[in-house]
Amino acid sequence: MLRDILMIATAMLLGWSLGYNNMATIFGPLVISDIVKYRTATIMGAIFIFIGAFVGGNSGISTMNSITHVTFDVAVSSALGTAIVVLIMTHYSLPTSITQGIVGALVGVGLIEGGINWWIVDKVAVSWLITPFGALAIAYGSYFVVSLFYNRLRSIRLRGTMVRLMSFGFSIYASYSLGANNLANITGPFVGDGLFGRNEALIIGGLAMAMGFLTASKKVIYTVGRDITTMEPFDSSISIFGEGTSLLIFSFLGIPISSAQASVGSTAGVGFVKGIKTVSLKTILKIVTGWLITPFITGAIAVIIYMIMKIWG
Repeated sequence: MLRDILMIATAMLLGWSLGYNNMATIFGPLVISDIVKYRTATIMGAIFIFIGAFVGGNSGISTMNSITHVTFDVAVSSALGTAIVVLIMTHYSLPTSITQGIVGALVGVGLIEGGINWWIVDKVAVSWLITPFGALAIAYGSYFVVSLFYNRLRSIRLRGTMVRLMSFGFSIYASYSLGANNLANITGPFVGDGLFGRNEALIIGGLAMAMGFLTASKKVIYTVGRDITTMEPFDSSISIFGEGTSLLIFSFLGIPISSAQASVGSTAGVGFVKGIKTVSLKTILKIVTGWLITPFITGAIAVIIYMIMKIWG
């Protein structure tokens, strides 16, 4: 009974921290552009991230629980170590990568256990390189395609209506995609013998991410939405579409990716359309630095927690 409570509590903490940190990657540009109110955004996001997790979250679970042999100690120490790092990074307004965090933690503990599936690790690591550039390309191309239709509208009112419809539609789409893709980061390591069943993992992970959305950080919203590029309402919509599409593609492939990387890539893609001077390279460098150190920090903290759990028995 105590083991079950500890597993649920740890998974809920990690899922909550993901939603709390990454709500900004979905709704940050829209809140900045004043298309969607902050509270409306959190409620919409919570609903659809849960639906995405429950309906489409199963595909990536096998990836995350195959990095190393999953046991109670491995799952709890990895999830708790990742959650601690994510909360610290969020405190300093850095959109960090849950995927990099949990992979770093699992690899760290796996090195002690003596068994790591490096093929899975390599596959996930390659996705880290592809994600921001893929999202950038999707947003960059989508901007031009959608602009063809948008620029044909002569009525300012019709343009405004189109932007609002795009904003709501793409935000719902991206929230669903985030839940479907990142569910495996939250409860994937907990699926195994004597741990969660798959249906339990979908429900617990979905609820945890939804709670994180409902209590999301305004500070991170402004870092993502305002500091990276000057966002107009039309730009915001395309940025969200680029992120959501990246997440959904990798969800179908069964590879959890970083929503923060996808968000920064798609936002930068929109910025490049308008010229490199509209993109804050200093902010992007700061965020990238946070991404690079995340796996090593989570790995170290997870190992410490794992050793403490082993000592205490």
